[in-house]
Amino acid sequence: MKRRYAYMDILNVMATLAVVILHGSSYAFSNRGGHIWTLAVAVQVLFIWAVPVFFMLSGANNLDYRQRMDSWSFFKRRLQRVLLPFLSWSIIWFLYYRQQKGSLALNHWQTYGQFVDQLLHGSIQPIFWFFYVIIGFYLSAPVLSKIMTVTNKRTVQYLLLLGLVFGGLIGYYYDLQQQSPTAFIGGLSIGVSGSVIFFALGWYVKHFPLKAKQARFLYLAGALSAIIMIGLTIYLSQERGAYQRQVYSIWGIFGLTWSAAIFVFIQNHLLNWQPGAKLGKILRTVAASSQGVYVLHYFFYDYIDYHHLLSNHSLYYLLALPLLIWLLSMALVMVIQKIPYLRRIV
Repeated sequence: MKRRYAYMDILNVMATLAVVILHGSSYAFSNRGGHIWTLAVAVQVLFIWAVPVFFMLSGANNLDYRQRMDSWSFFKRRLQRVLLPFLSWSIIWFLYYRQQKGSLALNHWQTYGQFVDQLLHGSIQPIFWFFYVIIGFYLSAPVLSKIMTVTNKRTVQYLLLLGLVFGGLIGYYYDLQQQSPTAFIGGLSIGVSGSVIFFALGWYVKHFPLKAKQARFLYLAGALSAIIMIGLTIYLSQERGAYQRQVYSIWGIFGLTWSAAIFVFIQNHLLNWQPGAKLGKILRTVAASSQGVYVLHYFFYDYIDYHHLLSNHSLYYLLALPLLIWLLSMALVMVIQKIPYLRRIV
């Protein structure tokens, strides 16, 4: 029977809240300067680990699936869990935005063509980029699971090294320079494509936990990475006159290190922790609402922004509103989970 690690539920809940906090600091993109803007930049950087931690959890939980089921069963379970919510909420968001613009026009074939085009280009709801990556991971899992075995430790280390050097370092350099990557990097698609390293890293640290000295070094490197990303984002944004979001890219060496440090810190401190029956049930329930919160929470932000109910550069919007939206979203998800059929889309 597969062991359930409580620290993974904790990371899941933390990452969900971090996503909501990230989307509450959009004022950073205005590049207007000032104390509130600087705080918004810091929030953006400090919580950028949210999606990488989701990816690492997916790698840790799913790359050993062959020990529990065959590939067809894996596809059926995982894609059903993700594909139906992705398509359902893509339709909902598409209709919501069309209605908002007063151009719903369901009796025109052009509307349906635009939906398909936006779905293929990931432009219906930009925050849904996560789904495209995770679906790609599930489709690749039968191949990756053959590589990710305890006996293949050196091969996995090589894969991680490829991603770190060509994606985390060289690719990140080109991002900072605002240049397109070289054809050489583009040709190294296996092991260099950004998302692979997070899935592989999640699996690796689960099976080969870092020693105390290695972990302390990672914590230090992670903290320094966060400080560097904050400082460099502020400096380059002011120097270039446009917000430099790529500085804290999750695919870059600093974003990757900061994300890994968060994951390993929680793992090391809660690895053997097991909550009591009541707390464990609450924790599992909250963790199970993560995908629903992800697809729902932005409705609250969009409604508030569209109707100008609250300034996005107020401290309340930046620090308090995300927690409120997280709680409201979670409550709404739990209600939907009790409704037959609808429960499948959250």
